[in-house]
Formats: sequence, structure tokens, C-alpha cells
Amino acid sequence: MRTPPTTRPPLPGSPARPAAGGLTLLGVVLLALNLRAAIAGLAPLLPDVRGDLGLTGGAAGLLTTLPVLCFGLLSPFAALLGRRVGIEAALLLAMLGIIAGSLVRTGPGFWWLVAGTVVVGAGITVGNVLVPSIVKQDFRERQGRVTALTTAALTGGAALAAAVAAPLAHAGLGWRGTLLLVGGLAAVAAIVWLPQLRRRHPAPAARLGGTDVLRSPVTWQLAGFMGMQSLTYYALLAWLPTLLRDAGVPATGAGWALALFNLLGIVTAVAAPALAARRRDQRGLALLVCGAWGVGLLGLLAAPALYLLWATVTGLAQGAGIGLALALLVIRAGTPESARDLSGTVQSVGYLLGSTGPVLLGVLRDGSGGWTLPLGALCAAVALMAAASLGAGRDRQV
Repeated sequence: MRTPPTTRPPLPGSPARPAAGGLTLLGVVLLALNLRAAIAGLAPLLPDVRGDLGLTGGAAGLLTTLPVLCFGLLSPFAALLGRRVGIEAALLLAMLGIIAGSLVRTGPGFWWLVAGTVVVGAGITVGNVLVPSIVKQDFRERQGRVTALTTAALTGGAALAAAVAAPLAHAGLGWRGTLLLVGGLAAVAAIVWLPQLRRRHPAPAARLGGTDVLRSPVTWQLAGFMGMQSLTYYALLAWLPTLLRDAGVPATGAGWALALFNLLGIVTAVAAPALAARRRDQRGLALLVCGAWGVGLLGLLAAPALYLLWATVTGLAQGAGIGLALALLVIRAGTPESARDLSGTVQSVGYLLGSTGPVLLGVLRDGSGGWTLPLGALCAAVALMAAASLGAGRDRQV
């Protein structure tokens, strides 16, 4: 029996596949839109969740750190799923996982919330790993523009969820209904993505790292830079609304500050890689990012009434930080193979370090009774990021 044409990879020089046109692009953008929303939507609701379930700061931080922990631990398994069932089917399963996890999160009690958050995190991990693969596969001639578009969608989804979560919850939906609604948006992406199941392409093999990569100091300097960037970002993503509400900012205002924090990152996440690619040495750019982080964190500590200004500064810093970290994975790699190995190692270590941020801040907040010690800890993380950048940004290759 002949293999249907839609299952064959295109021949070199053949015309673009119809499936890689507008509908595929819309599907990819909608997939990306859901890859942070379910995490960002929880942050403005943490005070309500804590009050309802009687959670400590560490337990509340665990809820926002679990998805990031999934990023670090489950990425190789996400790639394996893509190889077994195909990228297209795996991405549909990712959206279904976000929907199912959001439904489980509405169950009674803390452990239902934990279980649902793990399922959501697993779904997002599959999307994190395989959306770049689908972009490279289907948009080879314009992958730069489509990558910028998916980055904007990812950050925009987080900003939208952060902005609407508190108003929806306080308008009568409650925190459970709001989490279900935000996660349920993945159903739209799943429906639009369904036609792609007519094709099946296996994901490329994933590797954590070769011997040369693991022995190189550049690898660990990059991991330190990305890890401290991720720790600071996810800690602030989780706790910024609570910090502001403790300072007397209304819930809606705190949610809008978190939305601004995420939204402004779109601009610098796209701009930072372009600036980095024009330089042989990126240390100055990296130190500028760290400086912006430091100014924003110290501003939140010293003058929380100017929270919109500090949300702007930290938002620009976080977008530039992740954009620069991802760009350095390519710039510091000497070959395509080392780029693959370097990316796998650095992102796994970076996300594992990043996952400690929300829990660390929650524990420090409970232990000290205020935000001076937690924000001081984040400033220390930024200092470590700056130290790592002196090696990661130097003109060397793995």
C-alpha cells in the first residue's frame, strides 16, 4: 500500500507544503501562547489560594516551582515522546495535558492542586521542547521570524493570564474557576492543531551532553548564567503580586504589574539575541542585563510605591536575560553537534536551578516576616549571574 503523500518529508527544492502555511502558523502561535499562561495565571491568585487552603510560603512557592522542575527533569522524556508518536501528535498531547492538569487543579485540597500542576508542567515541557522542532521543520526559510513570533506569543500569553486572573477571580469565578479558564484556553490550540495529525515527523534525538561539553568550563558558566536568570525570573513571576499586595497595592494593580513584567520581556527577548550576534564578546551586554535586574529589585525593596517603574525595569531585564542566554548557547557552540549537547545540558541545569527560586523566596518570606531578606537573596543571585557572565560572555567556543 502506498504511503500517503502527507507523511513524506519534502524533497529538496520541492514547493512548500500547504500544511506549513497559515493554519500551521496559527497553530504554532496558539501552542506557544499556552506555554507560560497556566504558570503566570496562578501567581496573582497565590494570596487567595494561601488563604483558602492555609498554605505556608514554601508550599505556595512549590506550586509555581513544580512546572519549572518539570522543564529540567522531563525535557529528555518529552523529546522521546516526540520520537515515539511524532511531533504533531506529541504537541496535541501537550495541550491536552494542560487542559487535564487545569481540571485536576480545581479539586478539593492542596494535593489536587499539586497533582494538577505537575500535569500542567509536563504538558508545557513537551511544548517547550517540540515547538522549536516544528518551527525548524515547517518554517525552515523563515524560522527566525517565526521563532520571534512564538517568543512573543509565549510571553504575551503569560502577560494576558497575569492581567486577567485577579479580576476574573474577584468577579465571581474564584481562583479555581480562573485557573480552569486560563488552562482551558489550550483547548483552542488543540482544536486548531488537529489537522496537523495527518502528518507524522519524529523529533530529533535528545542528548544531555557529550564529554567535551561536560568538561568545558564555558558550559558551567553558561549554566550558571541561565540558572540564576531563571531563578530570579521564576521567583519574581511567582511572588511579585504577593509582594505588592503586602505593600498595599490592590490585587488588580498587582496583577497588571505582573502583566507588564511579562509583556515588556517580549521586546528585549527578541532584541537581545540580535545585539549579541553582532558582537564577538557579550560580557558588556550581559552585565547591562544584570545591572537592570539589580536596579529593579533594589527599587522594589526601597520604593515599592513606584512598582510600575520597577515592573518595567525587571520586565526588560528578564526578557533580555533569557534571550541572551539562549543566544549564547548558539554563539558559544563550535559545531551543530556541540550546540545540541550544550543546549541540552545548560537548559536542564538552568531550569533545575531556576525551580528553586519560588520555594526559596516563600521560605525566606515566612522565616523573616518581610521582603528584605527575599529580595536580598535575589540580588545575590543576580551577583552570581554577573560573575558567570564574565566567562559565558567571553569570546570562546565549546
